[in-house]
Amino acid sequence: MISTAVQHHTTRYSDCGLFMGIFMLGLIENTQKCNLRTVAAAKVYKHLVEECNTYLKGDSCGCKVPVDFTSCDSLIALARSMITSKPACMLNSRETQHISSLITQVFLYSIPCNSCCFGRTVTIGIEGQAVSNSSVFPGLLVDVPQMLEPADLNRLGSGPFKVVLFNVSLSGDISEVGDVILEIHKGVDPEHDLLQQLLKLGEQVVKDKVRLFACQKVVHPILQHYLRKHGVVVIERLGLALMEPFVQITGAQAVASLCSSVPAEAYGMVKEFCFQSCGSRELLQLLPSKDAAVSTMVLCHRNETMLEELKMTCQRAEHVLRLTLREPYALLGGGCTETLLATHITHMNESKAAATAAALCVSQSEFLMAVKAFCSSLQSVALSLEHDGQDCLIDLTFAHRWFSDTYCKTCGCGLVGDRSNLEKTPLNTSYHTFSPVSLESTDRQPRILDSFSAKLNALNVAIEMANFVLDVKYIIKDIN
Repeated sequence: MISTAVQHHTTRYSDCGLFMGIFMLGLIENTQKCNLRTVAAAKVYKHLVEECNTYLKGDSCGCKVPVDFTSCDSLIALARSMITSKPACMLNSRETQHISSLITQVFLYSIPCNSCCFGRTVTIGIEGQAVSNSSVFPGLLVDVPQMLEPADLNRLGSGPFKVVLFNVSLSGDISEVGDVILEIHKGVDPEHDLLQQLLKLGEQVVKDKVRLFACQKVVHPILQHYLRKHGVVVIERLGLALMEPFVQITGAQAVASLCSSVPAEAYGMVKEFCFQSCGSRELLQLLPSKDAAVSTMVLCHRNETMLEELKMTCQRAEHVLRLTLREPYALLGGGCTETLLATHITHMNESKAAATAAALCVSQSEFLMAVKAFCSSLQSVALSLEHDGQDCLIDLTFAHRWFSDTYCKTCGCGLVGDRSNLEKTPLNTSYHTFSPVSLESTDRQPRILDSFSAKLNALNVAIEMANFVLDVKYIIKDIN
């Protein structure tokens, strides 16, 4: 159940799955350690998560920063945080910054000017090339058709150019006609007649001044030769994955029959097309004639495994950036949100423990134990971010997370700078409760950010699932 809940969350939000898992398991473990009654724990946890929601959504929240769409800094920081959390991508700091900028670029390209629907990002992977060769291109990149030379494009002149798109095979093979019954008369060559029909189709598109002829599947060599002779660029084997972005960028309607003429409304347009060299590959770039929010991200990496991990991470990072359009905020990363939120909840509930416990119909001791279990579980997430054996610290002013490394000059998120009068203590030890001080003004920008929408949902689902698991009395196992 826990695994399924985490998977559902990451499918929907692409981030904070690890936070959700660690926090949820910490809650279950701490509740059992304290011997808390399940009913009492559930009531208190539900109350505390409502306080967290109110605090995180409020204007006075100290761990929330607005995402400024007039500047790319916060968007790049959010993308960079996603990449650095995936060590399997095997990127150094310069490569991480480069890829973060590209993710932000494709996100901005995907926002249309005159539509409520997102555009598309097509990703092309090139193995064996340096990550620094990765780049983003507006429009759609496809493999260069055979025998197409730069001189052929120059002869076409300036655009826009008319486009036709087919989603059926134009190979001329009778077996590709489909699941139909054919009645063939004696002396008739069906493949010859089919080729004549293809050439008739070619004559029509040439007459209609088509300059780009694209097909999802195979195009007969004789039809290709005829079209090229009349100055038409032919793209075959486009593939199912590129059909939708091709339609978006051209406005063409895919033609599903070769036995009837192409209707006028099926034609589309491209502004222009040109050659682009990407690493070791030569690609043809198609630029839209209208506002089509389609771009192509070319990702390069040293081997196939790293490349696949990088492609998946970039897709998830772009999704996280899209979530900011719905809620234009981000939370401080590096464990600082967890320590600050835990400190705020502890301080806020210490003075009103008796009244809140009475309202929830639990004892005061149960309430305080549940608050401690809740906040310890939050802090366990911050502790889990340290992998090098260093102690995790919390400062007793701003409640941000710190490393014990003496060379570290900023907190985990990078927003608070170190100073001589900033008292710190190990995170997993007891210390006096306090109200975190808000940063009134600072020239620093957070270095690490987390998705606001993803973490808020993860927090709520973790509480819901922890309460559910703690309430399970019996497990029925089918051994058949």
